[in-house]
Amino acid sequence: MNINELKSTVKQLTETCECLGCKTKYVENKINVIATTKNEGLFEMHCEKCHATSLVTVIVNKTIRLEGQQRKHSKIESITKNDVLDMKNFLQNFDGNFKKILSK
Repeated sequence: MNINELKSTVKQLTETCECLGCKTKYVENKINVIATTKNEGLFEMHCEKCHATSLVTVIVNKTIRLEGQQRKHSKIESITKNDVLDMKNFLQNFDGNFKKILSK
């Protein structure tokens, strides 16, 4: 992720994510970048109100279409509250066996 994608992602997280414990919106200075690759980022988010910590993985989906010499990028999709809740529910029951879930 480049710096513009990081800034955009942090802004998106502050606008769309809230603490799962107390429903408080996250603020920019409480979101830390742990690691990034070209298309992914791992973020640690701290709640100012209840001090809970959440980890979020963001995948930037870029569709590149060549038209002559121009490259066009699709809009980055938003992470919804349901996406976060689905991941939370999955992780509560996940036993760490990646081979089992990836072989399905």
